[in-house]
Amino acid sequence: MENNFDIKIDKTNKKIIILVMVFFGCILLFSVIYLVINSESDKKQSLLIINRHTRVVDIYPNKNQHNLGYVRFSNGINEFLDYPYKIGDSVSKNSGDSIEYIFRKDSIIKNNYFEEARKNGLLK
Repeated sequence: MENNFDIKIDKTNKKIIILVMVFFGCILLFSVIYLVINSESDKKQSLLIINRHTRVVDIYPNKNQHNLGYVRFSNGINEFLDYPYKIGDSVSKNSGDSIEYIFRKDSIIKNNYFEEARKNGLLK
């Protein structure tokens, strides 16, 4: 039994297929360019949107995430441990501000989200 997949396309259908492929290729190209241009501003906006006024309750290894360090806040939020918090730290960050203030015993530690993101290679 032979498979006969000899599809014959005339010139007008071939032109239409090429035009459709070029159209979708242009859409894909413009989408990639848009994402490259706006990705850094989106990352900055996501860092600025965070509004947090809470206390660190627990630091634990998350077994569901390959035992990576996680922090549990008093408001019930569990997040990846991206800054060396200690149990009992009070954390305060206003929306629109890039600096998070950590109150630990008698000291105030400033954690600048933009500087940390640049160190980690997330921002330029």
